[in-house]
Amino acid sequence: MEGHLGEAAFLWTLWEGALVSPAYTLAELAEGPEERLLAHLDALVLGGSHSRQKLLLPGLSGDDADVVTASALGLLSSGEEKAEAAVLDALEHAEPAARSWLRRSLELGASPRVLKSLSRLLASPEADVQAAALEVVAFRGEEPGPLLGELLSHPSPQLVAAALKAARMTQGPVSEQSVLNALAAPHAEVRTEALLTALTLGLGPAWSLCRKLATGPTPDGTALLLVGLGGNDSDLERLLAVAKAPGNRAEAIWALGFSGRVEAAECCLQLLEDAALGRLAAESFCAITGLRLTGPYERAPLEPALREEEDASEGVVGPRPEDTLPLAAPGPVHSWWREHRGHFERGVRYLLGRPLSGAWLAEALEHVPMRRRHVLAQELALRSRGRFLLQSRGFSATQRAGVREGLEALGRLGLSWPFQELLATTRPPRPTPMLQRSLDRPRQGTRPHPRRLAITGLGMVSALGDDVVASCAASRAGLSRLSSLGEVQVWDPESRQLEPARGAAIPWLTEGFSSHGRLAALATEALLDLLSRPHQEPGPRCAFYLCAPGGYYLQELESREGVPASLHEARRAMYQQRLLPAVLRAARLQTSPKVQLLSFGDTGFLLALQDALRQLEAGVVESCIIGGVDSLVEPRLVEALDQLRLLKTPGNPVGLLPGEASAFVRVERWDSAVRRGAQVLATLEAPCVEAEPFHRLSRTPALGEALVRCIRRTLGALGGPREQALRVIAALNGDSYRATDWGHALVTLRSQGYLAEAPTWYPVASFGETGAAAGLLGICMAVRGFERGYLPEGGALLWVSGDDGSRGSLLLHPPEPKA
Repeated sequence: MEGHLGEAAFLWTLWEGALVSPAYTLAELAEGPEERLLAHLDALVLGGSHSRQKLLLPGLSGDDADVVTASALGLLSSGEEKAEAAVLDALEHAEPAARSWLRRSLELGASPRVLKSLSRLLASPEADVQAAALEVVAFRGEEPGPLLGELLSHPSPQLVAAALKAARMTQGPVSEQSVLNALAAPHAEVRTEALLTALTLGLGPAWSLCRKLATGPTPDGTALLLVGLGGNDSDLERLLAVAKAPGNRAEAIWALGFSGRVEAAECCLQLLEDAALGRLAAESFCAITGLRLTGPYERAPLEPALREEEDASEGVVGPRPEDTLPLAAPGPVHSWWREHRGHFERGVRYLLGRPLSGAWLAEALEHVPMRRRHVLAQELALRSRGRFLLQSRGFSATQRAGVREGLEALGRLGLSWPFQELLATTRPPRPTPMLQRSLDRPRQGTRPHPRRLAITGLGMVSALGDDVVASCAASRAGLSRLSSLGEVQVWDPESRQLEPARGAAIPWLTEGFSSHGRLAALATEALLDLLSRPHQEPGPRCAFYLCAPGGYYLQELESREGVPASLHEARRAMYQQRLLPAVLRAARLQTSPKVQLLSFGDTGFLLALQDALRQLEAGVVESCIIGGVDSLVEPRLVEALDQLRLLKTPGNPVGLLPGEASAFVRVERWDSAVRRGAQVLATLEAPCVEAEPFHRLSRTPALGEALVRCIRRTLGALGGPREQALRVIAALNGDSYRATDWGHALVTLRSQGYLAEAPTWYPVASFGETGAAAGLLGICMAVRGFERGYLPEGGALLWVSGDDGSRGSLLLHPPEPKA
């Protein structure tokens, strides 16, 4: 949990920086730092009351902004009333700096219950507390209530600025005189918010004042931007003049990029070689024309020493926001413009090379750099007179939902109308504000699924956690726990020294155990995790399957050493005689399972699933518990992997990292599970097994043939179009042989219309190579993804590959919504 909080704090800072970065688009933000941040926050929620008491509540009173914010977000994400109240209490009594951190967390994570509770803070005797609460209300598009009128004339500039933001979205009356008075306030923040509010409300003097502020010896930056967004031809001429004159040239060039006009692009084109403004000019030119500064159009940045010298000559002190923007190669860019200039017309407003319309803007918002989205969102709010509120500093799901909900209104906006004409129209009523998106948990279906098994229980232990919840949450968040396997030394050719091998072990559980005793400890812990859930105790008509290690690596090494094959058979017999009874005995089941079977290897669990399906359909049993267990971190196995050149070491970077784990699932017939009132976590179907006629060390190239046959049989169960939204859970483990096999299979499958651009998970990245347990780990990951709502696609395809030549696959689906 400490690791999750530390990572969440770091990713919060990264995410906040990415919101104003030219290097991220919305999709890149969502799939990068935001996805990881939400994963760690979800893990903190799953930590329950223990993590709240030990980490999150103390974190609220810390001195680090990132830790305070991450702690508050974790508490708000829990949905617990006491946790939410703790954040509100912290906001009320915090120091000014910490209050801004807590306010930001509430902007993103406040539930409807929290928003309702903010009304108490709006009446606080402390202006800072009132301002923070009002900022949250305005950010979320909520009604500020009857206090707004008196807050607009409050002595506190911070509170007045917040009240002006809230006034842009209220349905109630707003004192025009208070807004006009704020336009003349001595505080720059108040004047800026007053100008935006006056334009939104359509107050008479607002636009003329904006024009006035955009001229003169020291033009106002916000006014310049507004003139660029909504000025007429004469306004554009004045803006071009400011861009060419000394003074606020940077603000003018920034504004030109949003004007979308050909004249602005040509002005920026002439400034590409300007030492101080070249990057900004190139950015604005590209925003209008759609040119991408890559390849021949980008020039290398200056050497650091030369850059410092030029900055000194320009009077620049410290880093600037535009310093990360690419530099344009003037010659190629000028040539490109001469070639494409005929596609652009004067008087038309362009965005990324296309005439600006509501439909194109909705699409382009996915591709525009994050730092430019805030201005476009502000323009939408102004042109809709506060009706269309796209919160560009919110989480990506909320932003996308806002665009979807406002598509109809967006199509009606006149994005090329001058603001002067727009403000003469009547302000439309604002729709009901959109509440923050909540995760809809999958609901159990009522439609039967022929030959689909219902998954009604999970259990797991891994190097990342003692149960399935902690293990899968840590895996989703990208945590790993590799450690030195001190009993085995490997050679480092660079340092010319021996160093410990590395792997993903569970020493707190397995240290001191070996062979079947180690496997029994692992399997028992995972089985107990499954049984700890309600209604999981197996009855008299239950089947119990356990998949044990196949022993391929030891068998190959022993064969090379001349050891008789009978040793391999004896090892399997020992598993049959000792392992399965030991696990059942340690789990202290009240009833002995009717069927008890042992299978082996990476695909053994699929054979168990196939047999379970037959047993369930025949009515021999009512439910089946299927588990897998393996440990590749035992010294003898690690030595075997090293000698076979399969272990990842400093001298063999394409080898595998060994791990140990165990996982169990409970499966039933779908109709039986529903009849007994069980919660169906997911459904499973089409477990298929194939085999190549050769093994990993046979020196025969793997071309994916068995894998293709297997996956095609599995996907045939879908019965619909081949192009299905599937997540692939792949058994790649760092070994180039297995990667080649999958690469050939993927090329063949895609040529036949399967798995186009399917996103992929790799369990080995979290747990190491876990052999006979790997497939069941993948099932647990998918099912937890369905439960927590971060695997929303149509389902998942899981495939496994054994180095003995076996291949296997199956399909997983989320539970169907209730009819």
